[in-house]
Amino acid sequence: MTYKQRWESTRPGCLIFLLDQSGSMSDPFGTAQVGAGKRKCDMVATVLNNFLNELIITNTIAQNDNTTIVKPRADVAVVGYEGSFVGSVLGGALRKRDFVSLPELLTNPIDIEQRTRKEMDETGQIIEIPIPFPVWVQPLAGGSTPMCAALRHAQYLAQQWADDHLEHYPPVIINVTDGMATDGDPTSLARDIRQISTNDGEALLFNVHITDLNISPVRYPAKEYELPNDRHARSLFSMSSFIPDTSRERLQQMLGKPVEPGARGLIFNGDAASVQHIFIFATVPATRPLDQDR
Repeated sequence: MTYKQRWESTRPGCLIFLLDQSGSMSDPFGTAQVGAGKRKCDMVATVLNNFLNELIITNTIAQNDNTTIVKPRADVAVVGYEGSFVGSVLGGALRKRDFVSLPELLTNPIDIEQRTRKEMDETGQIIEIPIPFPVWVQPLAGGSTPMCAALRHAQYLAQQWADDHLEHYPPVIINVTDGMATDGDPTSLARDIRQISTNDGEALLFNVHITDLNISPVRYPAKEYELPNDRHARSLFSMSSFIPDTSRERLQQMLGKPVEPGARGLIFNGDAASVQHIFIFATVPATRPLDQDR
């Protein structure tokens, strides 16, 4: 287990998002949480779209002729699951594509919305600045939670990718859910995913459970007793990968506190900020400083 490969243009990483789009995702976040009052599906879509945009910006590099290029340092899949549906939720020219590159994402949003950002002007007044906001994923909520089917699909995608990229950093799968599977026990499927490997290590499966509960999230626990006495919490804990030692130092810096060896890639009782946090942490290999030639 090494996890030392960088994500480079000639050696991209694999990033698979699994988005729970079941009916309960239309419920609002709790009043004490980041995203309070907003529907979970709306906030998850906003966080993901913003993250994809930031990932593109991070991997954009200026050329000598004053143009820019986006380094294709990640192959990205976005899989939604609800009711009887499991599949890519990218639209437009990327519709039904399993994996897309960062340059393809840049040139193929399904919409560019005008949103606002608050800033302080030279007089000290707070003003709203319009900013373009690319959209690749639309919010959706309806039906049951076929998490087993989603994990099975992720297993297929990750295995195919790993077989074709043996010298690369292994696939990273991030499952965002507000509930548990309605189509069986996902534990063995999660184990099968974690056994997929490249020469650089085994696939990483991270889970973030978002709720409407007004209690503090449990972030990256190392022991089951750190979680509430809840069968869903224990199940997600057993499903989640251990944090690689090569990533643990970065995680400690992000959290501002120690992270025990054996910590799992799990946030339980999270909110919108938790979704953003795990997206950023999971892509550490793609957010290291760019090399002009890689």
